Amino acid sequence: MFAMQVAMSGLPNIHVTAVLIIISAVCFSWRCLYAVAVFIMLEGLVWGINIWWISYWYAWPLLAAAAVLMRKNESALLWAVLAAAHGLCFGALCSLPYIFIGGFKMAFSTWIAGIPYDLAHCGGNFVLTLILFSPLKRAVSAALRRG
Repeated sequence: MFAMQVAMSGLPNIHVTAVLIIISAVCFSWRCLYAVAVFIMLEGLVWGINIWWISYWYAWPLLAAAAVLMRKNESALLWAVLAAAHGLCFGALCSLPYIFIGGFKMAFSTWIAGIPYDLAHCGGNFVLTLILFSPLKRAVSAALRRG
């Protein structure tokens, strides 16, 4: 997750993190939270720990939890919609800590300012998940059967 996010860091909020979390949740159930925690720790270690990092501790596990609860579904379209919804809501989720720093006005203005990035995140998540979910699931499932 982390390596791919770094590799795609030149694209604004377009990365494969959501689809990789979804695949991890579908294939490993709640154990996927270990991978999510390692991803979040690496993010903080490399990019620096700041207010955004706090929100990662609930925003990414929220996606993982939703995927675990829906893990029996095989529809790439459903997973793409979930990933898109998470991308669209990501800025709102990340603005929550600002309530405690500067109040609701600061949180709201932070969220509004980031909407163009949330739209890119939404679209990128949708397209990448729609394209990658099925082949990644087949590959991970085959590796687990062999292993």
